Amino acid sequence: MRALWLNKFDFSGNTEAVIAWAKGVIQKGFKVHLVLTGVPSPQLNIYQEYINKTGLKSSLNISRQQVQNLIYYRGFDLLHVFHPDLFNIAGELGSSFKIPWLASVFDKERHVNFSFLHAASYITCCNSVSLQALKNFFYPYCKQNLLLIPQGVTIKRADFSPPEKMGILYAGPLEGSHVAPFQALNRVVQSLKSCTLGVVSRHNPFASNVNFYPWTPDFSSIAGHYNIIAGFGYFLLQGISTGKIALILEEKYEGIFSPFHRKQVPDFRAKVQSGDDIAVQKLLSRDIQALYDHLPAAKKLQQENWSYAQENHDLEIIAEKIVRLYSRII
Repeated sequence: MRALWLNKFDFSGNTEAVIAWAKGVIQKGFKVHLVLTGVPSPQLNIYQEYINKTGLKSSLNISRQQVQNLIYYRGFDLLHVFHPDLFNIAGELGSSFKIPWLASVFDKERHVNFSFLHAASYITCCNSVSLQALKNFFYPYCKQNLLLIPQGVTIKRADFSPPEKMGILYAGPLEGSHVAPFQALNRVVQSLKSCTLGVVSRHNPFASNVNFYPWTPDFSSIAGHYNIIAGFGYFLLQGISTGKIALILEEKYEGIFSPFHRKQVPDFRAKVQSGDDIAVQKLLSRDIQALYDHLPAAKKLQQENWSYAQENHDLEIIAEKIVRLYSRII
């Protein structure tokens, strides 16, 4: 069986999540060709090299006509689309070439192209908030085949030894509404003793006493030097899969991630709502200081995070769910 995957690049972490999914699916023996559009020129070679290392066949920044040629000459059994900007194209291609298609939704924000999802064979949602958003969108007009398939991550061995030094790694594009929360984090870190800050971003913040790392789709080697990951989305899932503590920091600060008694699949996002006036710096200072003052509790949280990732986001198990869904559709 062969699947053509369509995705559009962004800096939310969803691009890396899709690549990880593809890696898991091809390890199950399913053939996947990833089309990734909209990759910025500075990142093009970086992502092409990263994707090649996974053994995944891909085409980056190709035209719609080239996508049609792929379908015509390669004989794919289905289409899988991952970005709402491409839902309309997937619907048109599925209709033109008479092949089934399915969509995956990562975020809860309603998109104008959700209307094209009526023609999809299945819709998978990566977290509980996006699943509820789709249920609300379709109700009560028709019943859609909605499934919850979380993001997957390779589970690695973790070091749970109490940290001698608090190291925080921020991962995010540092654009627009992300800048102020990061600046609040930086001020908190600089005010604390024995605390360091690293940044993985497309933009250098040019802040003193901050270790800057250019944007990379795989920051696991960088994260190894830190015990706390700050940011949002798939970056945090990658962090907790190696036993890191996660601070949900995006357009606002959502707090320390804790899987304790969690009944829903989280989206690891912190979007600003109307009228939101939370004092980000004060809350960050409180939580980071609490982690430093209570190292045994911090170590326990690391262990709980790792166990949660292993039980709910193991890439091998997630990939098996996707392959079974494909078999059902075909």
